[in-house]
Amino acid sequence: MSEISITAPEDIEIKIKMLAAGLHMDRSTVIRSIIDVGVRQKLIEYSLNQFMEKKVSLAKAAEIAGISIREMLDILNEKGIPLHISQKSIMKDFEAAMQ
Repeated sequence: MSEISITAPEDIEIKIKMLAAGLHMDRSTVIRSIIDVGVRQKLIEYSLNQFMEKKVSLAKAAEIAGISIREMLDILNEKGIPLHISQKSIMKDFEAAMQ
């Protein structure tokens, strides 16, 4: 595991301490959890953007986000993002997912 160093504003430090106490976790564990959730969310946002700009396929967007194609379809549906793919493209993506 590599080390990352940041300088957090005082209000963030207070919130982290509050979470650590409330969750009965050490500060480092809370910070790692927050970073993990944030990175996952940003990867989903990034992959959605790439998909909407037609830079990546549905399967590639799911791969970038680290989720299944089904989960990506659910997110697209929740956000009202239309599919801009052909039936041929869907079949290709599912075949790739099966490998």
